[in-house]
Amino acid sequence: MKLRHLKDMADIRGEHRGQQRPTVPAKSVPSVSPPTFTLDTIHHIEEAHIVHLARQVEVSMDLFPSESMAVYRVVGGGVSAVTIPFLGQQINRTLGLGMKGPVRDYDIKQLENLNRVANLSSSVLLCPYADPSALQALAVCGYGVDSFLNIYARSLADLPVARDPRPDMAQPWDFMYSPDTCVSRAPATEAGMAAFIHNSVDGFKDGGRPVPFLRTLAEMAALRADTVLYLARIDGEIAGCGALAFMETEYGRVAHIYIDSTAPAFRGRGVQRALIRARIVDAKRMGYDFITIHASPGVGTGRNAEKEGFRLAYTKPIFTKRETQKL
Repeated sequence: MKLRHLKDMADIRGEHRGQQRPTVPAKSVPSVSPPTFTLDTIHHIEEAHIVHLARQVEVSMDLFPSESMAVYRVVGGGVSAVTIPFLGQQINRTLGLGMKGPVRDYDIKQLENLNRVANLSSSVLLCPYADPSALQALAVCGYGVDSFLNIYARSLADLPVARDPRPDMAQPWDFMYSPDTCVSRAPATEAGMAAFIHNSVDGFKDGGRPVPFLRTLAEMAALRADTVLYLARIDGEIAGCGALAFMETEYGRVAHIYIDSTAPAFRGRGVQRALIRARIVDAKRMGYDFITIHASPGVGTGRNAEKEGFRLAYTKPIFTKRETQKL
């Protein structure tokens, strides 16, 4: 069945109004005990990843109104996002396969058909806690592992930060990471969004991905009603940026850190750690007790997250269809 929205995709923009500017601690946020990753916690994290993907597709529909895009429910509790080739595997992917039941070879073929119609290749991010039949079905259908994604999480329940009784996502807010480094919410204006988009592209463009694609990813974050944008400044100059999504799942509320970018001239000066720490504090202020971040293995994001109290929950292998070799 085609779904434009998942059932728990509530627009939370209207939930927060009338907040006064808060007082923010300037000292480092102390680490708390590592989260206990029970099976319920794993489902919590997976559901948040599914909601995040669905909202990415939702704003993609607004950016490309003439294109056919959808999020499909698939067997075993998963979803498959099917958009356009331009958005690549970062958006066109299947999540949650086998998390709530067994998977058959036929189900994988159905996924392939969905993607083939849109001129896409199937990409499946498989949670290691999925039903074993999911891995078996992928192997039988000729899938192999192309890469991995690390899933980090952290509990905020014991973080010594006061909750704002009337939080407002649009309210200005500053966090002093060090005497020369400040993280603030980007203003909820066209100018604020433009600053975020420009600096996001500037920090990513030397990685080899096309600028139009990078701009689209930044625009998606800027357009999401559940997302707050942040700018990091060193001595008043913008040094990096990032986003924080506030999501509801059937297992509870989750804040998700994503699309972090540091300007080349400011790398190696703790910009991403400042952005991560600020969003941890802001998430707790907004009433959230659980936060996640995703990172490819071996990159600085994972190391910076661990320094700010995150722990690796699990690693997802990313499966794609292997081409059949002709003899």
